[in-house]
Amino acid sequence: MKSGTLHIALATIGALVVSGPSLAQQTSEVIVEAPHVEKTTQAGPMGRPMPALSIVYRVNYSDLNIGTHSGAVELEKRIRDSATKACEQLAKLYPESTEPATGCVQGAVKSAMAQANKAVAAAEKAGK
Repeated sequence: MKSGTLHIALATIGALVVSGPSLAQQTSEVIVEAPHVEKTTQAGPMGRPMPALSIVYRVNYSDLNIGTHSGAVELEKRIRDSATKACEQLAKLYPESTEPATGCVQGAVKSAMAQANKAVAAAEKAGK
């Protein structure tokens, strides 16, 4: 890969698939995205600026019952782990262009937890 090429990482965490009536009705995946690199100044094809970069992890929770406390806690752990990995990867690719690791992880977790909280609330409601 050439050094000016945009790097995008995509990973799937937890590929187990469990079927069940409440799980079949919802998407059992949360997107964890490390914040965009805003300071990227690399030129793309024909001198056009390249888009900002982000690292995306997809956290699958189809093997969890997120309607329970333990399931919701495990989902949050997976999100935090994925955010940490994504931010570490972003920092390695663009060490001079990224914000401090703590801010990156917090931003990625905050966004993903908004999705996760909606899914947890829906699972709790479906379980009642």
